Amino acid sequence: MELTANAEKRAQIMADCAQLFRKRGYHGTAMSDIATAVNLNKGTLYYYYPAKTDILYSIYLEAYERLDEHIAQVPTDLPPDEELTAYVKAILHTIASVPDVIAVYFQEHPWLETSLPAEQCATIRMKEAEFTNRIRAVIKQGVRVGAFRRVNDELLTIQLLSMISSLYRWHLAESATSAELIADAIIGYLYDGITPARH
Repeated sequence: MELTANAEKRAQIMADCAQLFRKRGYHGTAMSDIATAVNLNKGTLYYYYPAKTDILYSIYLEAYERLDEHIAQVPTDLPPDEELTAYVKAILHTIASVPDVIAVYFQEHPWLETSLPAEQCATIRMKEAEFTNRIRAVIKQGVRVGAFRRVNDELLTIQLLSMISSLYRWHLAESATSAELIADAIIGYLYDGITPARH
């Protein structure tokens, strides 16, 4: 019971910090600011999170946990074009479900190597690479079976994920409906460029 209570408290602190970091930036927020925001003294805060880097790391892990939850809902037997659509929607639903977490993810991403200890940073980079390779594999399969025209799958993967990475600024109305609409628009623009010409 105590572990559950501690986990719940850590999750609440992490969520509050995501909101705080989104407004003030990770480097612009001190542990004393966090303690004030979460109504804890610094000693108690350090009990839950020994360092500010641990909070940022938890935010990144939360982003991937939510993404994994949405990805897990994608059927495994879809054709490549439908699978890519489903992945884009999963990403957008993740952004809509935890907007503060995702905003911090992208805001702090350029400085990850200097913000996190090497081991934590390596874990996040590994998760990024795994997801990027998953998207790339879908595109490569789509080219292989003729669902997509011949494209540079690595470049297209980077372009697609870069396009999506800026959408947290839209807030997506923080709703599933908004996420669906934006995902459909992205896929529409994308497929106009990569599906074979039909005569």
